[in-house]
Amino acid sequence: MNVRIFLKVKILFLLLILLAVSCTTTQNSYRQEKTTYQKGVWHRIKEGQTLWRIAKTYRISLEEIKEANDIEDVVHIYQGTWIFIPDATKVLFVQGNLLDTKEEIHKLDFIWPVEGEIVKSYGKHKNDFNYGIDLKTNGIQNVVSVLEGVVVLSDTIRGYGNTIIIEHDNDYSSLYSANIVSLVKEGQTVKSNMVIAKTNTVKNSNKAVVHYELFYKGKPVNPLYYLP
Repeated sequence: MNVRIFLKVKILFLLLILLAVSCTTTQNSYRQEKTTYQKGVWHRIKEGQTLWRIAKTYRISLEEIKEANDIEDVVHIYQGTWIFIPDATKVLFVQGNLLDTKEEIHKLDFIWPVEGEIVKSYGKHKNDFNYGIDLKTNGIQNVVSVLEGVVVLSDTIRGYGNTIIIEHDNDYSSLYSANIVSLVKEGQTVKSNMVIAKTNTVKNSNKAVVHYELFYKGKPVNPLYYLP
């Protein structure tokens, strides 16, 4: 190998090592600094964990976690991310899924959450990325659970409005939000096709929009790949 090329490769390799060490040191310093000034622990998000399940496990609100970590989107979080849990004394085990059966994924029978026209599909749009689908409905209609599951959140979330999140079998979970009025409570078990909410029509209009998202192991997937 040419000596000049060898030296360039060696220098590049050393720079990459220094960059990796610098990033790790910065992250560790940030965690140490925050822990110094505020009581709490650092929790690293693992596959299948959701922010609302983490909040429930540590018995704090989503808003507290959001404010402590400057999180803008409490629904879409990523594996490997470190989050600070204020006032916690130790790191707790967070269960990724409430239900446990051996049913295979391809045997799950998803149904539509509400009858309506798709006005915004999953994916990238001009000004944003839609992690679900938006369905426009006429009048007051029933919103149903797409599968059997357990309600893990029934509350108002900034940016989503009234929101219901249900954990299903095989690491699936679903979210229903926007113009809805919840009829379920957290911890409640629901059946497939069970009415969980009513649409709430917009003022001076007979229309409503329901936002629906589907997650697999905590990651958003295109609902249209699963709906009949």
